[in-house]
Amino acid sequence: MEYLEFFNLTEDPFRLTPDPFYFYPSMEHNEILSSLNYAVEQKEGFFLATGEPGTGKTTILKVFIDKWKEKAEIALIMTPRLSPEEFLVALLEDLKIPVTTDNKNEILKSFRNFLVEHCSGRMQDDPFLPLQYLRDPVVEHSSPGRRVIIIVDEAQNLPDETLEELRLLSNLETEKEKLLQIILIGQPELRTRLLSNAMRQLNQRITIRAILKPLSMNETADYINYRLIKAGKGSVLFEEKAKRLLYKTSKGIPRLINLIASRAMMAAYLDTSRNVRKRHVVYATRHLLDETLQHKRWPAFLSRPVIAVLLVALGLLAALAVFGSRNLHMPVAEFKNAVSPKPLREEMPVKVEVDTSSQTAAQKPELINPSPKRIIVTAEGVNLRAAPSLDSESVTLAARGSSFDVSGESTDSAGRKWYKVKSAEGRECWVAADVVRAITN
Repeated sequence: MEYLEFFNLTEDPFRLTPDPFYFYPSMEHNEILSSLNYAVEQKEGFFLATGEPGTGKTTILKVFIDKWKEKAEIALIMTPRLSPEEFLVALLEDLKIPVTTDNKNEILKSFRNFLVEHCSGRMQDDPFLPLQYLRDPVVEHSSPGRRVIIIVDEAQNLPDETLEELRLLSNLETEKEKLLQIILIGQPELRTRLLSNAMRQLNQRITIRAILKPLSMNETADYINYRLIKAGKGSVLFEEKAKRLLYKTSKGIPRLINLIASRAMMAAYLDTSRNVRKRHVVYATRHLLDETLQHKRWPAFLSRPVIAVLLVALGLLAALAVFGSRNLHMPVAEFKNAVSPKPLREEMPVKVEVDTSSQTAAQKPELINPSPKRIIVTAEGVNLRAAPSLDSESVTLAARGSSFDVSGESTDSAGRKWYKVKSAEGRECWVAADVVRAITN
């Protein structure tokens, strides 16, 4: 991959998949991992960990499972929107316990037999086993005495009836210890649900609770360096200003850090720079924001014409409120120029129309401007595109103050003007006229 070769990396350091190899041991992450290990070692029963989306809960789970997979039987439930019966079947399948019936009572008996034998090591001829277990077939498993752990990821999606079923399963215990450890991982709303009156019995069973918080500024900078080292270090360097802006934009959430950092590196690559600068983070953030906005949908009753009318009406009302009665007596042409917003960036051009019908020939502005010989970029992080269109791919970035010779002009279907220039690498590109200053002499 050219992108990785450019930075001398062996793999993508900011991929979004929860990979234990890239687990960053921040103070918060280490505390939760230690609490998980303690809960299982001490057979504490219920464990609850919550955190905002993208803070690294699933990655912690994978690290935890890697440690315990040889010492415990683990059932990992990743699709918790299950009824109690569906949940039990999924549980037994994950633990490789044969399910020969859909009768809930028989399923529970099979699970109890498994727990009693597997956790305590007792066999069918044990005189202390209850008669109900002696009558049921005992599932044969090796290495008795191992832990049995149920992990539910995204547990905030569990129906109340299934949460209650989990509470009932936690009643399976001997006089000395719990036979089952249950780990609930979810988002903050799970804590709120457990505080409700209906969930008070389950809430009382939870012995260890933890909250996973986002990374701090220093941890974010260290996290970026840590993942780069894991990916082969290479020659890429995130400048301090870039790191600070990345933290401010991501708010320390690892998933967002990965997403923005990956796009910022791509911007640096297109800019043929091995240093990721602040402008590259600006570019990455803006493009991610644009993609988010593009995927938002208006309500069905808001058709495009209705939206257009509403926006025009709001614009006129705002203009009247700002300019007041003084502006109501302005000439039409002057009023239009006063209330028409100036274009802020290439994605939001606004055409200003001037009424010249009442002007004399001497008063009319020159309609045909001389073609510019050079342009100077006036905006931050401007895209140089492969074709004169906002839909065209970005070839590279141009910083504020960059100067280019103009070799051609074009106008797109929206009436937006473009200039044809050459990038520093000699590639022909197009830049929107509203983000540059034209020089005609």
